[in-house]
Formats: sequence, structure tokens, C-alpha cells
Amino acid sequence: MPVLVLILLSVFLGAGAQVLFKVGVLQLDSLKFNIQGITGLLFSPYILGGLVAFAASFLLWLKVLAEVPLSYAYPMVSLGYVFVFLLSWLYLGESLPALRVVGLALIIGGILLIARS
Repeated sequence: MPVLVLILLSVFLGAGAQVLFKVGVLQLDSLKFNIQGITGLLFSPYILGGLVAFAASFLLWLKVLAEVPLSYAYPMVSLGYVFVFLLSWLYLGESLPALRVVGLALIIGGILLIARS
């Protein structure tokens, strides 16, 4: 599998994990940092799904680091902002303000420059 695909998959899984975490905490009545609250949080299907997605992202990232220079791979993590924004808009109904869209376009432009180097 091409390394760029591994990078994109790793970043996408990390972004997906964030959205799953958000959905998981929204399902709770309240978040209390005691044994009972943390236990309930950890056994939420969304939180567990987010943890699995993060673990997969981590393992893919280690593979990426073994194959390409860090100075090439790490800036691609910025795509996480783009993926989280899009997933939040699609699945959580969050707003799409014009200034954020411009900011995301700038991020994508920077990543394209790095990818071509």
C-alpha cells in the first residue's frame, strides 16, 4: 500500500476517533470524574469505538514513520483539522463558517506543497 494512503488513513482514523469521542460524551447525562463516571464513560460504545480507531491510527502511524522522513509525514497530520471539520459538519450538524473554510483551504494548500516536495 502506498505510504500516502497509510498517512491519510491514519489521520482519518484519528479524526474519526475525535468525532466518536464527541458523540460519546454527548450521550452522557453528565461527566463526573469519579470511578462510576469514568467506568460508564469507558464502556460507552462510542468511546470504545474512538479508542479502537485511535489504536489503529497509532499502529498505521508507526508504519508510516518507518517508511518516510518525519519532516514529510508529520505536516500531513494537519489534515486531521480538515477531516474533523468535515465529519463534524456531516455527522454532528456543526456550522460551516466561511472563515473556517478559508483556513482549511490554506491548510490543504500547504499540505499539497509539502506533498509535492
